[in-house]
Amino acid sequence: MSEKEILENLCTYDKRNPNFNKYYEWEQGERERIMKNCACDNCFYGRNKLALELLKLKLKKDENKN
Repeated sequence: MSEKEILENLCTYDKRNPNFNKYYEWEQGERERIMKNCACDNCFYGRNKLALELLKLKLKKDENKN
């Protein structure tokens, strides 16, 4: 799975998601509040949680290579 595919499964309101609507320019605290109780498709189906774990594993793997 490519990093782009992983990022596409992040919360819709996560700026790292390539599908993030750039028109949503909320204050940091406001976006975090929405993300906390988010029900977008990725959060509702648990894709966001899995994508976050995959990003952590990828980061660890990249650190071990160096």
